[in-house]
Amino acid sequence: MGTQGKVRVALIGIGSWAGVIANAVSRSAKLEMATCYSRNPERRAAFSAKYGCDQEKSFEDVLRRSDVDGVLLTTPNNIHAEHCILAAKAGKHVYVEKPIANTMADGRRMIAACRDAGVTLLVGQDMRRLAGFRKMKEMIDQGVIGKPVMVEANFSARLGFELTSDKWRYYGDDSGCPGGALMTMGIHHADTLAYYFGPVDKVFSFFSKLHITADVEDVEMTSCRFASGVLGHLGSTYASPRANWIRAYGTDGHLICTLGLPNLPFDEYLKVWSVVDKYTLLQLFGKGRDDLETIPLAVGDPILEEVDEFADCIRTGKRPETDGEAGLAALAFIRAAIESARTGSAVDLKSL
Repeated sequence: MGTQGKVRVALIGIGSWAGVIANAVSRSAKLEMATCYSRNPERRAAFSAKYGCDQEKSFEDVLRRSDVDGVLLTTPNNIHAEHCILAAKAGKHVYVEKPIANTMADGRRMIAACRDAGVTLLVGQDMRRLAGFRKMKEMIDQGVIGKPVMVEANFSARLGFELTSDKWRYYGDDSGCPGGALMTMGIHHADTLAYYFGPVDKVFSFFSKLHITADVEDVEMTSCRFASGVLGHLGSTYASPRANWIRAYGTDGHLICTLGLPNLPFDEYLKVWSVVDKYTLLQLFGKGRDDLETIPLAVGDPILEEVDEFADCIRTGKRPETDGEAGLAALAFIRAAIESARTGSAVDLKSL
């Protein structure tokens, strides 16, 4: 532990989202940034200067440090497993950004490595932590909309037009980002919907490639059935302006939660995540009403909540809310959708 008992962490991989995570660590009273690593020495040096932390020339150098309690992995999907397993063997706790991995096999290896080493594995699925989505869960559980029957969701952005061949998300195989927009964005709602309604047992998907040049599909629609019998739909596209919403239907009403983030350049868009709840609208259409009721929401800090929970789990040994199994369940939805789109058949998630 570091100063004032803070958990000391190392950030691995310095892409766009790394700044969001690092800024949350800077706001935290529970963690401090000890060091960082990226293969790019210029990025590494700039990050070290900005956040006042050390920098390392290799991932192995990070793991050799006795004053590093955990690693924050914001690396490409296909190396999550390698870094996670090495960290676990070195006794380091692991926070890994979604998805847990590109493949179910890698995800299972990560879970086993952390379990065997007795270290925490937290998967960064922050969307369920937003105030509107948290409140939606609370109201569903309270029976405000009666018995749930159906849910619809979408998470989209025009990110596909920004993909070039030097970026790993350009490629749609397991070395890049299989599932494209669904793996990058839709997986957030795959996690949130399971948080609301429990496990999904079957999916059926259509994928299309319409407008972008990258080697991934840019339009994806998936229908699903939860084990409870609730039916769902999840859409995601790389070729449309930002959309982020969930609509849950019940026997006595429905809830609509919309995240209306401003259409800013991506680097500017990332800066709003410390106040993301300001852009969230939750509305209820209740039984016997003719209008939508706006539900008041508190303004939280979901990324800070996530990294603080990582620190708490390291200190106490408690199980994270979005642990390896939750991360694997969200990945299973995406992998089943990919398989369904490939075969033209419904896919049972138990078969993965």
